[in-house]
Amino acid sequence: MVTRWAEQYRFGQALLEKAEERRLSSIEAFMLATTAWLDWLKYIEELGWKDIPDKGIELNRRDKARDEAYRQLLLLASEQLHRWLLEVYKPVERKVRSTYAYQLRMVGPPDDAGRAARDAYDQLLSKDFVNLARMEVQVLRDPKKLHVR
Repeated sequence: MVTRWAEQYRFGQALLEKAEERRLSSIEAFMLATTAWLDWLKYIEELGWKDIPDKGIELNRRDKARDEAYRQLLLLASEQLHRWLLEVYKPVERKVRSTYAYQLRMVGPPDDAGRAARDAYDQLLSKDFVNLARMEVQVLRDPKKLHVR
């Protein structure tokens, strides 16, 4: 009887650890994709839209990677992170796309509103999201808290 309980416990622990690692992987993918997208936009701002060959193809690739990572993270996130992604992150991302990214592609150098949207997005990713992500992977940082729920 004890052996069966121990096997079930180990199996449950292994499943929980795998789920936590998938969550970490989705957080990492999201961080990398959003940062790569924003870095590409900053690069376009430095050089100008017309001076970069295949800029549209690369921007589209990074944009799709960001969207895919966002959708994956939505599926694996805790309720708190899920709510934050929908209520806090998404409106800020939309604003960056509609001001900063749009201005870079269609107008030229971004105005103050575009740069402010870019800075708010950058701040959101580098500070707020990192703090939330740390809470999401707390179990992996402190394995003693890993237990079957």
